[in-house]
Amino acid sequence: MEESHQEEQSENFDTLQEDSGLGSISINNEVVANIVAMAAKEVPGVVGLASGGIKDDIAGLFGGKRDSSSAVSISEAADGSYHIKAKLILTFGVQLAKVAQSVQEAVRDQVENMTNKDVSKVDVIVDGVRREDAASPEETETE
Repeated sequence: MEESHQEEQSENFDTLQEDSGLGSISINNEVVANIVAMAAKEVPGVVGLASGGIKDDIAGLFGGKRDSSSAVSISEAADGSYHIKAKLILTFGVQLAKVAQSVQEAVRDQVENMTNKDVSKVDVIVDGVRREDAASPEETETE
């Protein structure tokens, strides 16, 4: 079990960017996940990120921060580009496919702009819908 935990850490720790001539530049995948979360939340029709599971739900009950990286996964394609998956809660009544496509574009543009690295794929999983006025306190605080 520890072996799989160790493998998960190294997979999510950093992504080698490039050698700048002065040394290598690495960007932690959690940073990329935060960029994805922030870009997605700026799109009209997005309530927030989906819960990362029971651990996040319990943390939310006790005033802890939800882990945005659990609703977002970052992997690297063979060509070195990012493959991003994001689980989102969208606003009840919106056109889900249109909002999801807007999220894909916003995430791609923001990640490519900030990391100077290509994004090959942005998969959006609509994990639920909620009325905007029913947003949880954790989601409201981060907006």
